Amino acid sequence: MNSDNNTFNPTPRLKSSPVPVLFIPFKNDENIYNYCGNKYSVTLEFKQKYCKNCLFWYNKYTTSNDTYLDTYITTNNVQCIKHEVNRNNFNTMNIQEWCEYCSEVSYFRQVIPNTLSFNNSYLSLFCTHDKVYCELCDKRWSSYLSKNGQDCYQIFSGWVKSTLTKKSISILNLPWWDNCNKCLVCELELKYIHQHSESYYQKWCSNCCVIYTGCRYCLTTNIIFGITDQSQCMKCKRILFIIIDITNMFSGNYIIDEFLASTIFDNNEQRSIAGYMNNNTNINPFEVYKFIIKHLRTIRLKIKWIPYSQIKNLRKIAEGGFSIVHKATLVDGSSDRDVAIKKLRDSQYFLDELKSFCQLNKAYGVIMCYGITQDPVTKEYMLIMDYAEGGDLHSYLKKNFINITWNDKLNIIEGISFGLLSIHSNNYIHRDFHSGNILSLYGQIDYWRIGDLGLSQPANNTLSNNEIYGVLPYIAPEIFKGGTFSKETDIYSFGMIMWELTTGCKPFANIEHNYELVYKIIDGKRPEITNDTPECFANLMKECWDSNPSKRPTIDEIYDFVSNWKIMCSLFYGITLIEIIEEFKQAEERRLELIQLKKLGPEFNE
Repeated sequence: MNSDNNTFNPTPRLKSSPVPVLFIPFKNDENIYNYCGNKYSVTLEFKQKYCKNCLFWYNKYTTSNDTYLDTYITTNNVQCIKHEVNRNNFNTMNIQEWCEYCSEVSYFRQVIPNTLSFNNSYLSLFCTHDKVYCELCDKRWSSYLSKNGQDCYQIFSGWVKSTLTKKSISILNLPWWDNCNKCLVCELELKYIHQHSESYYQKWCSNCCVIYTGCRYCLTTNIIFGITDQSQCMKCKRILFIIIDITNMFSGNYIIDEFLASTIFDNNEQRSIAGYMNNNTNINPFEVYKFIIKHLRTIRLKIKWIPYSQIKNLRKIAEGGFSIVHKATLVDGSSDRDVAIKKLRDSQYFLDELKSFCQLNKAYGVIMCYGITQDPVTKEYMLIMDYAEGGDLHSYLKKNFINITWNDKLNIIEGISFGLLSIHSNNYIHRDFHSGNILSLYGQIDYWRIGDLGLSQPANNTLSNNEIYGVLPYIAPEIFKGGTFSKETDIYSFGMIMWELTTGCKPFANIEHNYELVYKIIDGKRPEITNDTPECFANLMKECWDSNPSKRPTIDEIYDFVSNWKIMCSLFYGITLIEIIEEFKQAEERRLELIQLKKLGPEFNE
């Protein structure tokens, strides 16, 4: 249940220990206790680790009959030099009855099992029962948890304040000791926040900024989904201060850091965790962790703050109206790689493009943004992105047009359509879609990506600036008449890119780009379709640049058409498909003929 955090008690049957419980590790991959140097022992069930020597001293300092730990003790030796009475088959839940000579800890009920079903991913993802969530493992843990009453444990879910963004971030206050060594969200190794601390009760994942703090007086754990500077135990109310050096992880600029944080967990994900106990009554750790994994374990291509010192060999390769692009080497400690560094002249354009990347960095077919950095001299912020080795589509066509077959063109247009599909599926519009913003990662027919998201906006953004931007031949006619950018305007631009693939040159390249051309476009002027263009391809192209936006196909429909054409031409199956296959076969023959006659190609159209 979710209740007032001032009165909430996660383990109402237990007392807070008068001294810290130091004999149980906070990470189950440790073999030697850092405090005393002794090797850990393991419980008879669930292989939970603990230090016998430190457990002995713990009992020396806690002589009260109060119950501090939820545990189960069994005897293993009928002959004990300490006990005169035969303790054979003696069982107890009182930790004070534990004897270093004749007792074994069967299990700690408050500690996550160190078994195959919980190891690495907390769940039975790695168990041997061949199921994603193993029912056998689940039932075994449920039985273990339910001994002596399930009402002994309660979970609290809610909000705490982020010291980074000053906004609320979600927290789970758990009534057990989370001693796992891998992050629940991304499965990377957890690190102690203070590597030389004797108590070792704070760990975190620097990749997704999830903090795990444990109270060693109550054996409870708080999992915090973001950066904060303190955490309070919900039982004893002790405040644990958290000091994490984030100097090289965030910019120090509130607006930018808010964007960076949003690429880790978005608002919906934060709300789902904070509201967990509003919608769930099951306090079984298995179910809690399944819930977190279901809502948070997704593909995360987060945008990081990258120190400028990791940027080497910076050299300018391109310059446009809004930005300068450099090629550089990113040195990140694991491997060096070439990247593109984009410096935008206007801070608003930088924030707009950063915001677009935050929303679209998961979208396949879009240039990936690894992070941002800041020039220490000019103080300008820069985007660090994929370096497109093959350059842009227009340059690629000019250089290779003669050798690009119709099968190749279908490969290219399929990749471009999938990229635009990713953008539109995220309810975004590009607004500056042309061949100069379509990039080849490796200089091959495949691996095309859409870049330059500086003008991209949510499709439902009614407050977006509709000032006319971009390259004139790719701009839809309704924009010239005062219309708004939309998914349909992107489709018009896509149609022009299709035409460019057939000729190797930009639309209206041999006409001056002035108001006269604008009026002609409004009146319906379109580029002349080449003789080698297959009829089905030409028809789709004309639909894309229809003057009526409502008659243009969606990118889903375009992608389906192009994918089907590609399959037909590569596999040649089905007698009913022979007509379309023949169109592309004849188109390829005409293409070669026109090239021989020097009637097709960039140099003959521009």
